[in-house]
Amino acid sequence: MSTKRRPGGHPAKQDPDVAKTFRTMKAAVELVRNLEGKVTPEAHLNLRAAALGLMHLYAEQTGLPAPTQLLGGKT
Repeated sequence: MSTKRRPGGHPAKQDPDVAKTFRTMKAAVELVRNLEGKVTPEAHLNLRAAALGLMHLYAEQTGLPAPTQLLGGKT
């Protein structure tokens, strides 16, 4: 099994783009949860897709497995 590079260390030494991606991804995931049932199903689907896209970007930046890899989907 190969080892994956994980983010860590002091936050001041973290890549600013990775940190920004994480904050944006976290906010998008919170919006998905908070807005369920408050917006149209189409808008909620688009929001979920955006959050998933941010998860894929963060996985690529950090060397972590993509969400679809963890769930057994296509990469």
